Amino acid sequence: MHRLKALTIQRQLFTIIILFVFIPSLLVGWFWYQASTETIKQNAIDSNMKLVDQTSKALDMYMENVEVSTYPFIDNLNIQRFIRPSSLSPYALFMLTERIEDDLFDQMIEGRPDIAGISLVTETGRQVTDYHRMKEMLQMEDIHARNIALMERVDELENFHIIGVNRLGATPVLTVIRKLHSASTYWIEGMLVVDIHLKHMAHITENISLGGFHVRIVDEKGEVIYDPAPDQLGRKLSKEQMTYFQPLHDSSNPLDVQTREENIVIFHRSEMTNWILAAQIPLQTIMADMIDLRNLTMLVGTIIIILGMVAIGGFSLSITRALTYLQKLMKRVESGDFSVRSSKIRFKNKEIGRLFESFYVMVTELKRLVQEVHLSRFKEQEMKIKQKESALQAMQSHINPHFLYNTLEIINSHAILENNMAISKMTTSLAHMFRYNIGNAKQIVQLTEEMAHIRSYMEIQKARYRKLEVDIDVDLEEAEQVSTIRLTLQPLLENAFLHGYQQHKKKPTYMGLSGKAYADYYEIRMVDHGGGMEEEIMQKYNLAFSHKSDDLSAISKTFTSIGLINVHERIRLAFGYPYGLHLERSDSNGTVILIRLPYADNGLRYKGHQD
Repeated sequence: MHRLKALTIQRQLFTIIILFVFIPSLLVGWFWYQASTETIKQNAIDSNMKLVDQTSKALDMYMENVEVSTYPFIDNLNIQRFIRPSSLSPYALFMLTERIEDDLFDQMIEGRPDIAGISLVTETGRQVTDYHRMKEMLQMEDIHARNIALMERVDELENFHIIGVNRLGATPVLTVIRKLHSASTYWIEGMLVVDIHLKHMAHITENISLGGFHVRIVDEKGEVIYDPAPDQLGRKLSKEQMTYFQPLHDSSNPLDVQTREENIVIFHRSEMTNWILAAQIPLQTIMADMIDLRNLTMLVGTIIIILGMVAIGGFSLSITRALTYLQKLMKRVESGDFSVRSSKIRFKNKEIGRLFESFYVMVTELKRLVQEVHLSRFKEQEMKIKQKESALQAMQSHINPHFLYNTLEIINSHAILENNMAISKMTTSLAHMFRYNIGNAKQIVQLTEEMAHIRSYMEIQKARYRKLEVDIDVDLEEAEQVSTIRLTLQPLLENAFLHGYQQHKKKPTYMGLSGKAYADYYEIRMVDHGGGMEEEIMQKYNLAFSHKSDDLSAISKTFTSIGLINVHERIRLAFGYPYGLHLERSDSNGTVILIRLPYADNGLRYKGHQD
């Protein structure tokens, strides 16, 4: 200790760093690396086991989804007629086949991009196949022969059975079957054969493969269901290779981990399909990051210590000189001189260097602010010019619609001359909608104006959808006394067409609007026969509608579709509580929306109804 005190301060610091920082860091780092290697290895195995388990469960969920998608075929009347052994005329058989392809096969194939093709085969040898999605030419005779062979061994199979990997031309597919029982005899008289693209399973296992795993899926017979190498798909493993998976087959635990040579292999057996997913990852992949982290830590620590030793000697002198020079520069700025940047003295200390850079940035910002004060008047003049230009553009935007109205009138005239009243009617309705949308800036209007706009809108929709029935029952005398916001009903109707019909792939068949007067408000009842929404979502909307606050901007962010929220908020902002929307019903049979609106004078001027 006495010898240490006799050294200079720089040498004392250097000795202390070597003895109490550098050497202990090396020893602790070495022991830390040895002790944590096994822990990191085990943690990596645990996390990867969860990933393998999740992937296997995702495959099970996918196969369950495939099984559920085949349920509609079991009791379908057309399917029952087709598999029934009774004789059918060639024409009747042809029409029945067309209905099965159009109503069932097309719906399933178009709704599921993972399905390569579907076959329906009966005990008597009748077949219906649909493989139009396949891009290559297929030998349908081979497919028919395969289907017959499967039907011959139907008693060996389960109601929903995974056959295994086949090939449609050069495309590998996974074949599954669904037994079809007769509704009258309960005998097995038919079979549904579904071929699934194996590339969908590749998407499911993609996440685990990105982690460096080599993934293989094998069924209980040793057939390869999935492998990154395409030529391995459908290959039957040898008995020696099957012993690799045998311990898991004999165990009740669906998960197993084994260390083989320089690899860790994680097995997972599916309880649904009895498939085994084997994920192999090299130990080097797990430990490489740890080794790199250790080397990086040692390198950074060494560099920091060396730089610290070099900086200690000149630290005191450099900081004193830097502060003195900074004080002189500040006095120059105080006198109004903003050109104080100098390179006469270069400071090696990083903190002092950043301090000078911050000072120079501050001086530059002060200089910019002074210049902005002088230029503020010019900016004010520039803003006035821009405002005048905006006013001119606004005037031009009012001129352009007149050209559109005149054009529609010309189209209407030509339609009348050609005696095409359908085009005339649509043109007149469209012109009325444009005038209502653009021609008047007034936001609060009478309900009669909104209803006239809606009638024009529904005329156009009836022209689009021939089977659409429109039922409007609103008393015009009552509607004259009701106030509403411009363009309130059209967004709700568009929402019904988009989310009620189009999203559920249903053709619009009915839209109803009826009005009823109450003492405190006027209520419009809007009804559609679309697909509706989930009960949870409907309750969430009604909870938002029941808020007495006018500002629903924060609530609207929680909805994927904000059309209903926007209409409700516009009504609430204009008229306040309790006016707005309420969802009375929304299910697979349709949706009923109630719109509460105020009277024009907030009075009780209405006829007939009083509850």
